[in-house]
Amino acid sequence: MQTTKSGQAALLALAASAILSFIDNFVAAVSEEAGLWQFQLFRAAFALPLLIVAARLMGKSLKVVRFGRIAMRSIVVSIGLLIYFASLGALPVSQAGAGLFSSPLWVALLSVILFRQQIGRIMTFAVVLGFAGALMLLQPDVTNLTLLSVMPLAAGLFYGLGMMLTRHWCADESAMSLAIGIFLTIGIVSLVMLFWVTAHPGSTFMSAPWAMPTTRFLWLTLLQAVGAVFAVTLIAQAYRIGNPTMVSVFEYSFLIFASIWAFVLWGATTDALAWVGIIVIVASGILMAQSEKRTSDAATSL
Repeated sequence: MQTTKSGQAALLALAASAILSFIDNFVAAVSEEAGLWQFQLFRAAFALPLLIVAARLMGKSLKVVRFGRIAMRSIVVSIGLLIYFASLGALPVSQAGAGLFSSPLWVALLSVILFRQQIGRIMTFAVVLGFAGALMLLQPDVTNLTLLSVMPLAAGLFYGLGMMLTRHWCADESAMSLAIGIFLTIGIVSLVMLFWVTAHPGSTFMSAPWAMPTTRFLWLTLLQAVGAVFAVTLIAQAYRIGNPTMVSVFEYSFLIFASIWAFVLWGATTDALAWVGIIVIVASGILMAQSEKRTSDAATSL
C-alpha cells in the first residue's frame, strides 16, 4: 500500500511540474499584452474563487491558525514569486526556474545563519553543487552583470525564506489556506503597484501601465490561474500521501519539463551546458533530500 501511495505521489508531483512549466511558458506572451502587475492582479482574481471552490469540494479547511505568521509568510513567498514572474518576461522558463529552484540552497544557508544549524559535509557539497548547476543554467555574463542577471537567484532567496517560515511558523496551517494567502497578497500588492505604474508609466514588463485587457490577455491569464490552481492542488495531495523528501525531488522535474515545453511550443532549444546544469541541480536536490531524510530519521530514533 505504501509503495502504491509513493508511486501516486510521484506521479502527482510530476503532473504538477508539467502543468506549471507549461503555463509559465506563456508569460512572455502575456508580456506582449499587458504589464506584470495587471497580469498578476487578474491572475489572482481568477485563481482565488477557484481555490475556494476546490477547497470546499475536497473538504479542506480554510481556517487560519495564526494570521500574523501566515501574513508574513505570504508576503515573503509573494516577493519571490513576483520576482520570478518578472524574470519570465525576459528569460526562458528554465533559466528563471533555475533561480527559483535555488531555494533549497538558500534554505540550507539560512539554516546555518539564522538557526545555527549544522548541515554536514554532504549537505554542504549539495549546496555548492546546486549553485554551480544554477550558474550553468543561468549562464550570467560576469563582465556585464545586470539586475536581470541576479533576479532569478533573488526569487530563490525569498522563496526559500518563505519555505523556512512555512516549516517553522505555519506547520499547522492547511495547504489551501497557505495558497490563498499567497494569491491574496499578490493581488493586493499588484493592485497597489498597478496604480503606481499607471501614474508613473515605463516601457518594461515591470513598469507597464494599465492597458485595456484584450481577449488574448484574458485567455492567457485564465490559463495561468487554472493551471496554477490545478498544480497547487496536485502538489498538496502529493505531499499529503507521499514522503515529503521524495516528493520534493520530483518537483525538480519542472526544469526538465520547462525545456521540453519551450522546444515543443516555440522551437527553443536548450544548449549542452544548460542541460548539464539541469542534471547537476536535480542531483543536488536528491543529495539534499537524502541528507535531510537521514538527519530526520536520526532525530526520530533518539
